[in-house]
Amino acid sequence: MEFIMKLKNIMSLNLKMAGHLTKASPGYLPVKMVDAVAGVLGSLLQMLFFQKLIDFVIYTNPPLPEVAVRFFLFYLLCMAVKSLNYWVNNIFHEREKAKIERYYKRMVYSEVVKKGLKNYSSEQYRDMLYNAVYNDGSCLYAFAGNLCSLVSAVITLVSVGYLFGRLHIIFVAGAVLSAVKNCICSSRANKIHYRMHKENLGLDRCDTYIDDLFYEKRYIRELKLYPVGDYFIRKYKLLKELRWKNKKKHNIRKNMVKLVQKMMDAMFYVLNIIVLVYLLTSHKITVGEFSLVLSNFALLSAYVERIFMFFPDICNNANYIGDIVKILCGEDYHFPEIGCGRKDSVQGVVGTHVKCEGLRFSYDGENDALKDVSIELPLDKKIAIVGENGSGKSTFIKLLMGLYVPSGGRMEYVCPDMAGKESKELFSTMLQDYRIFAMSIRDNICPGAGSGEENLKEAVCFSGLWEKVEQLPDGMDTVLTGEFLEEGISLSGGEQQKLAIARAYAKKNPVLVFDEPSANLDPIAENALIDKINQLAKGRGVILVTHNLAYTKHVDLVCVFEAGRIVEFGTPKELMERKGRYEGLLSAWLG
Repeated sequence: MEFIMKLKNIMSLNLKMAGHLTKASPGYLPVKMVDAVAGVLGSLLQMLFFQKLIDFVIYTNPPLPEVAVRFFLFYLLCMAVKSLNYWVNNIFHEREKAKIERYYKRMVYSEVVKKGLKNYSSEQYRDMLYNAVYNDGSCLYAFAGNLCSLVSAVITLVSVGYLFGRLHIIFVAGAVLSAVKNCICSSRANKIHYRMHKENLGLDRCDTYIDDLFYEKRYIRELKLYPVGDYFIRKYKLLKELRWKNKKKHNIRKNMVKLVQKMMDAMFYVLNIIVLVYLLTSHKITVGEFSLVLSNFALLSAYVERIFMFFPDICNNANYIGDIVKILCGEDYHFPEIGCGRKDSVQGVVGTHVKCEGLRFSYDGENDALKDVSIELPLDKKIAIVGENGSGKSTFIKLLMGLYVPSGGRMEYVCPDMAGKESKELFSTMLQDYRIFAMSIRDNICPGAGSGEENLKEAVCFSGLWEKVEQLPDGMDTVLTGEFLEEGISLSGGEQQKLAIARAYAKKNPVLVFDEPSANLDPIAENALIDKINQLAKGRGVILVTHNLAYTKHVDLVCVFEAGRIVEFGTPKELMERKGRYEGLLSAWLG
């Protein structure tokens, strides 16, 4: 029963990829099947032609023109088959392969972003993700290739089996035994190869990272100014040594399998010659039939092997496909749903807020970054979140926005106007570890959205980047970083941060969330930004994680974190009167 379930799962994986193949390239399988059938029929005709020609020449002594005519007709047939095969493999296949790869990449990129961020804390997940992203889409047509091989093998086996069996049953038996031997050896070699593949994924991922360090412009300054490069060169050397140690034992095993296979091939070849010489000297076969068996015994064995290897091959494919499917078809992460809230007998519907009860979160499953956080935050106010480095501020913000699932406790989002939507619709965000992409300024601010010029200009002006944009030759359409266009420009650290702020502002969600937005700004720009945030109205709430406590004087509420807990929460005036943690932080900041 377990074997049947496993086989069912293997077939399901292969058929799933075949289904994607028909979407990516509907004509791929039919054309490859026609080519496979034409190829095997051409090979069979070639075998029969040479057998008949040899006997015809030796036993009938025909005139030369008659032999030449037969050769010419056979040549035309071979050219037709080879032309079809050339077109399929060198034109059609390469063209469709490009379409399949584009389809596969689009599928991977669209599916991967739907998965939860918590997965990235697992080395195994990142290895599988590396395998999925860097696959060229060959997994989609692997099953189609096996299916074509199976059909051509069945046709050849029936035809050649009949010819060989008519001569002597020992040839068919020998071919079957040789095929079984090859199947055992190939299956063993495939298992070794897959084990090597799994062990090397992590090493390949590290290799790629090290290669990118020396390729990407953003790292080259540190590599020039500091001896960082020497460290990674040594690291690369160690990775290569580790890879060799891992591969050494597997290579020995693979070579032993090949040695056994070659020795048995030689034994079958010698046995064939002995039997063929005996039958020829006994006048039981002709010279043409002698040549037929001697030349094509390996071909028969190979086609018998294809039949036997069909299921082992699709099982082997399933190993590689399975890792990709785990990435593509893993459970999608859904942001928490926004509720409509409860009605208060006096005030009516309670306003937009998020309620946290016993909130706990751990990145590694052992150490809690947040511990028993319980608070109700109104999302239509200006709120400052403060605390020392490592106190849990940024972690809390990421949980608040729904990027992570709490390890314990619960969060409830309430917004009467957005009930039923996902929590990400509440927030426009600029995190501390923001990223600028190799796109135009316009696309960096409103990626994938046809935002109006007014909204874009308003966002850029709010962030303080408008003066820089006006100086650029292509304005909003200027491409950044130079990854795709050599003339792409690079922004300074402060300018990049302003761009990230503009991106958060332009999204027009009810709550703006800033995580240290003034970290890379000069004092003048920082004060200007604080003034803009303080003046921000238009019905949008603001949550700001900051070390600049000057901002907190103008907010509605202050939330103080310490060692993963909220130790104080209230208005700036209330917290100052308590003479607690907030008052101590402010005094230390003022000096």
